[in-house]
Amino acid sequence: MKEILILVPATRPGILADITGLLAERGVNILQIDGTDDHEHAVIRLEAEPYDEALRVLTAAGYHAMSEEVLVIRIEDQPGAIARIAARFREPQINISAIRFVRRDQGWATVILSTSDNAKARVLLADCLVNG
Repeated sequence: MKEILILVPATRPGILADITGLLAERGVNILQIDGTDDHEHAVIRLEAEPYDEALRVLTAAGYHAMSEEVLVIRIEDQPGAIARIAARFREPQINISAIRFVRRDQGWATVILSTSDNAKARVLLADCLVNG
């Protein structure tokens, strides 16, 4: 699965309305969105369809939009589950660059992550990978 990352000034009120409005005008459906800021810059992450159109529209509008391949896994929602996943990457020296829970339901968690080597990570996570 691919996500779009958009780097924007955190001090600009209305930026989320501008981005989501622009995508809506072009018929792009936002499947998931979240954002974080450090009081200077903000990063907005989103999944959208059609993906290519979303990336094209944002780039054409002057936004610093980047594509990022992510892995989706489903794990038991229990203490230590993330630690066990992260431990798989220690020996092959794969860094986790981003991770977040997107859903928790009936004892299971769906987690999105990106790594320094998604191809190797995909092999290491084959038993729990959703977007194989």
